[in-house]
Amino acid sequence: MKFFLKGTAGRLFVINGLTALSYAFILPVMSTFLVEGLKAQPTFITLYSIGFATSGIVFNQWMGKMVDEGHSNKKLFICSLIAIFLSALAFLLCNNAWQALLTGIFLMGPGNASVPLLLSMIRHYSVKAGENATRLNSQMRAGVSLVWIAGPALAFIMADAFGFRFNFIASALLAGCVIIYSVFMLDPAQVQPVKSAVKEAGRRDIPAVVWLLGGVIVLSNLANHLYITAMPLYILQEIKLPGYFPGLLLGMTALLEIPVMLIASGLSERYGKFKVMLAGFCFGLVYYSLLQFADSMVTLLLLQCFNALFYGVFVGLGVTIIQEALPDKRGFSSAFYSNAMRVGMMIGTSLAGILAQLYSFKVALLAPVASISLAALLILWVALSSASQKVDVARSNDI
Repeated sequence: MKFFLKGTAGRLFVINGLTALSYAFILPVMSTFLVEGLKAQPTFITLYSIGFATSGIVFNQWMGKMVDEGHSNKKLFICSLIAIFLSALAFLLCNNAWQALLTGIFLMGPGNASVPLLLSMIRHYSVKAGENATRLNSQMRAGVSLVWIAGPALAFIMADAFGFRFNFIASALLAGCVIIYSVFMLDPAQVQPVKSAVKEAGRRDIPAVVWLLGGVIVLSNLANHLYITAMPLYILQEIKLPGYFPGLLLGMTALLEIPVMLIASGLSERYGKFKVMLAGFCFGLVYYSLLQFADSMVTLLLLQCFNALFYGVFVGLGVTIIQEALPDKRGFSSAFYSNAMRVGMMIGTSLAGILAQLYSFKVALLAPVASISLAALLILWVALSSASQKVDVARSNDI
C-alpha cells in the first residue's frame, strides 16, 4: 500500500477518492430529486438517464482522443472537474426538470469525462514510474469502492435531513477542493504521454481484439446493472423482506469486493488476467443461478461472497486488459472502457424494466446468467486467440 502514502500515486489516490465522493452526493439521489424535488413524471428519469449517458459517451471519447493527440491530460481533467462544480451549482438553482436535463447533458456529461481522464493519468504514471499497472488500477478502484460503501447512504441521509440542495452544495465544495488540489499538487510531467509516442500511436488502427474486449465489458456491466435495478424491487415486492435490506446487500458486496480486487491483481500476475477473469465469471454464474432459489436474508447475505468475487475481479482487471490491448492509445482506451461500462449500464437498466414488466423481477434476475455466459465465451475466445498468436510468433522466431 506504499502507493497511497507518498508521491504522485498518493496524490492520484486522493483525487480519485474525492472525485468519486463528489459524484456520490449527486448520482444516487438524482432520480429522487427529479420526481420528488422537481415534480417530474417517473418516465422523465429515463429521458434524463439517456441524455446524460449519451453526452458522457461523446465527451469521454472526444477528450480521450485529445489526450492521445498530445493535449494536456491535467488541463482536460481540471476542465471536467470545473464542469462537475458548475453542474452542482446548476442543480442547486434548478426549478424544473427540463433545466436539470440540460444540466445533465451539457455539464454532467463533460464532467463524467473526469473518470477516463483520471484512469489515463494513472496508466501514464504507472508506465513512467515503472509501477505495476494492474495492482495500481486495482488499488485505485478499491478506493472508489470504499467511498461508495458510505457515499450513497450518506447522500440519502443528508437529502432527507437537509434537502437536496445540501447535496449539491457538498458536491460543489468537494469538486472545488479537487480542482485546487489538482492545480497545485499534480505534476503534469508524471501523467502525460511522450509526444513522439503520441504521434506514432495516432497512425495505428484499433485492433479487432479491443472490440471483443469491449463486448466483454458491456456484457459484464449489463449483468451487474440488471441485478442492481431488479434486485431491490424483487426483494421488497416478491419475497417481502425489509426495506433496508437491499442497501445492506449492496454495501456488503462493496465491502467484500475491495480485498477481491487487491488479491485479483496478484493472482493475475501468476496465472494471467484472462484466466482470473474467467474464474470471476464462473463465480458470477454461480451467484445469479443460486439467486433464483434464495428467499431468506441469511442465504442472500451468504451469496454475496460469490457476487463480490465476480464483480471485484471484473472491475479490478477490466480497465487493465483494455489499456494493455491499446498500450499507445491510453486516452482512447480509458475512454473506451468507461463508455463500454456506460453502455452496459444503459442496456441493463432498460432490460431489467422490460423483463420485469413482461414477466417478473425474478425472471429479470435470471437474465444476467445469459449475459455473463456470453462475456465468458468472448474472453475465452480472446484468450485462445492470444495463445495461438504467441505460438505462431515463437515458431517464426525458431525458423
